[in-house]
Amino acid sequence: MNAKPRKKRRAGASVTVGVSLDVATKAKLKALAADRHQGNVSALITELAEDAVRKAAFERAWRWYGGLEPSDAERSKIDAQLEEGWALARKTAPKRHPRRRKAA
Repeated sequence: MNAKPRKKRRAGASVTVGVSLDVATKAKLKALAADRHQGNVSALITELAEDAVRKAAFERAWRWYGGLEPSDAERSKIDAQLEEGWALARKTAPKRHPRRRKAA
């Protein structure tokens, strides 16, 4: 039983998962991915997951602080401010250039 050696995955490679969606949700995801990530649904899912993590952290911090839960209007205003800040940070961030290798 000689199995073929499996190809190693590159560092940072993604993993494939199976998710069941209804047709309407799949269409919405594809449309959003087309608008935001050149059709890359995986990139959209990553963005949505990061947003959910930030929102959960905010909710934990808000509960720890002892304040009341923000209203939908307050939350929308805060989210808009955060997104505006992140957009500015992405816009003004220095461009990263690939490192050049020194000749041996």
